[in-house]
Amino acid sequence: MYFHYHVSIIVHSSSTPFVCHFPVAVSATLPNLGQLASFVESGEAYVFDKSYRPVPLSVYVQACGRIGNNRYLFDKSLNQHVPGILKRFSSGRPAIVFCHSKKETEQLAEELTKSYANPSRVNDSVLVDFSGKTNTPSLHRCIRKGIAFHHAGLDASDRRLVEEAFGSGSISCLCATSTLAMGVNLPSHLVVIKGTSAYRGAGNGHQDIDSGTLLQMMGRAGRPGFDKTGTAVIMTDTDSKTRYENVSQGYALINHYCFSRPKFRCLIFLLLFKPCIA
Repeated sequence: MYFHYHVSIIVHSSSTPFVCHFPVAVSATLPNLGQLASFVESGEAYVFDKSYRPVPLSVYVQACGRIGNNRYLFDKSLNQHVPGILKRFSSGRPAIVFCHSKKETEQLAEELTKSYANPSRVNDSVLVDFSGKTNTPSLHRCIRKGIAFHHAGLDASDRRLVEEAFGSGSISCLCATSTLAMGVNLPSHLVVIKGTSAYRGAGNGHQDIDSGTLLQMMGRAGRPGFDKTGTAVIMTDTDSKTRYENVSQGYALINHYCFSRPKFRCLIFLLLFKPCIA
C-alpha cells in the first residue's frame, strides 16, 4: 500500500517564472495525506490504497500475553505460539516468520523441526538433495525437515540455496531476519512477525520495530500468480495489540507539531525542491 501525491512549485527566475512538476511517493505509514499535501502546497494528491494490491492482504494482530518484569523471557516465550499460528493461518502453504536477530532465526527453525510438521507435498528426496548442498550442520538438519533459516551471517551460497529451496515450494516455513524483506523478492502466502521490539545492545535496550519495517515485512505476504489472498500476523504483547492494529492499517500520523515549525518546513522544501531550483 502506497500513498502518492503530485507536487507543483513555481520558481521565479530573473526573467520568466517557470513551473517545476515532479511526483513524490509517500509511504503508507502516512495516512494524513491531505495535511501533508497542503503542507507542501500541492494542488493534487492521489491515494493508491490496498485495492491496488495484486493479492489482497488480511492482517491479524495476535496478543501473546503481558511482558511482565522480564522482556527477555517474554520474547523467548513467543516461540511456543508460532506452531499454532502456522497451523491456523498457513493453509498448508509457504510461510515466512520474521525474527529480530540471527540467533532467533536459527533457534526457532530448530524448534519448528520438532513441533511443526511439514505440510508441503514435496518428495523427501528433494529435501535430501537440497540439504546435501550445505556444509552448515544446523541448516542441513532443518532443510531435511522442510524448515530453513536465512540471515546475513550465512554464507552467500547457503543464502542462495535457501532462497532456491523456498522459492521452489520445498520449504514450508522460513525463519528470517528483516533483511529478507528489504532485499530479496521471496513472497509467501503467510508472513508472521515474531515480536514488535528488538534488543539493540546494552546502551539502547529494547526498541520498538519502526512501522516502515513492519509494513515492509507484511508486504511479503501474498504470492502473485499463486495466491488469491495473503495473510500477515503480528505477534505482540497484550498491551500493544491496539497500537499495532492501528499501525497495520496505516494509521501512524505525522506529528502535527512538525507541520507548524517554520524551520522544519524550510528544510523539507529544500530537500524536495533543491533539484528544481538548481
